[in-house]
Amino acid sequence: MNRMRIDRLASLVFTALLALSAPPALADGTRVAIEAVVAEMQAIANRGDSKAIAALYTTDAQLLPEGSDPIKGTAAIASYFQRGFDAGFGNIRYKTLEVYGHGSTATEVGEYDWGNKEGVSVDHGKYVVVYLKIDGRWKLHRDMFTSSVPPAK
Repeated sequence: MNRMRIDRLASLVFTALLALSAPPALADGTRVAIEAVVAEMQAIANRGDSKAIAALYTTDAQLLPEGSDPIKGTAAIASYFQRGFDAGFGNIRYKTLEVYGHGSTATEVGEYDWGNKEGVSVDHGKYVVVYLKIDGRWKLHRDMFTSSVPPAK
């Protein structure tokens, strides 16, 4: 009987360790929620609505693009995206690779491909986004991305 208790205890400890080692983002549905935000952002970007994109960010968000100072706040973020749409960006794709999260904070690692309105790829690269859950909705708080395209010589 003592052996049975030890086996049961060992089984409980093993199960607890497995639960603790599982990424919280997978355990609580965070990845699915973040992927939904990414799909929404992609759809909004592809219709060229910079104000709707900015609404996906926290009010004190920062966009951290390569080769630029931080772009702070939703008005500046909307302006940044509008300049991109005015320059001809229009076929944007995002791909979530990893999501880590716990509680009201999550981090996404992904890849992007930005194309022109004709569908020709203009830039592709990688990004990291820190999300905050505000009033039950995930919002982009810090958004950093870099191109994988070598600079022109």
